[in-house]
Amino acid sequence: MTETATGPIVCGYDGSQDSRRAVAWAVARAREMGTPLEVISADRAVGRVVAFDDTARANVEGAMRDQLADLVAEVPTTYRVIADSPVGALVEAGRDASAIVVGSRGLTVREDFAMGSTSAGVVEHATCPVIVITPHTPADPTGGPVVLAADGSEASEPAVAYAFAEAERRGTGLRAVHSVEVPRLPGSSLFDIDRLAESVIAEDEKEILDSLAPHEARHPGVKVELILVVGEPAVTIADEAAGASLLVTGSRGHGGFAGLLLGSVSRRLLQTAPCAVAVIRPTT
Repeated sequence: MTETATGPIVCGYDGSQDSRRAVAWAVARAREMGTPLEVISADRAVGRVVAFDDTARANVEGAMRDQLADLVAEVPTTYRVIADSPVGALVEAGRDASAIVVGSRGLTVREDFAMGSTSAGVVEHATCPVIVITPHTPADPTGGPVVLAADGSEASEPAVAYAFAEAERRGTGLRAVHSVEVPRLPGSSLFDIDRLAESVIAEDEKEILDSLAPHEARHPGVKVELILVVGEPAVTIADEAAGASLLVTGSRGHGGFAGLLLGSVSRRLLQTAPCAVAVIRPTT
């Protein structure tokens, strides 16, 4: 899915407060983009719970419409209830969407999971951008910068393109944050660690700047601020995203394993970030 995608905004809804917050964010997004909104509620067992004929479907969709009427206002919205897993239904609907919006947790969240299974599954399998509304996302949209979790990897190119396009569309700056975590090797002193951090940052800086340069040329009106920090990436990036309107990250970066579609840093940011997080998967 390209940065100029114009398909509908798809949003998952399960009746929870978390998913209601996701719908509110999706409505604002659809209004800004001038695209319709599609609200989906799905459960594989729904057909066993009720005799799911056209009348039952209309009743459930009508209930969704009533519950969300105060949020959607004038945005053209369709409601669908699907007898499938939430992940399967949202991923399928997202094939023609410009974005999928989900809450980080829902009614089925378990305390032993840091992140809801639906949001994790959608992020890992969707072919379009997925925007996750974290527990710390402000209720009212902010006018802050777009923050990019920058690692300079080839796999993160779509995320960089998306972040620049978002910053230009919003009329805000872009804050590119690159975090370096230096291992504390046995026998090393704090002086040794500091020297290693300085060396790694100096080496990474050129790589990050090179990865940003083509996008800066395409978006000359976007003011870019590069921040290089030392520390645990999921913590330092979340700290630098304070006051941001959106945090953009790739699904994998340096050191990512092909079988792990959502890297550990991206996964943690979906819970710790102080704003909505857009996860952009590689195109190949």
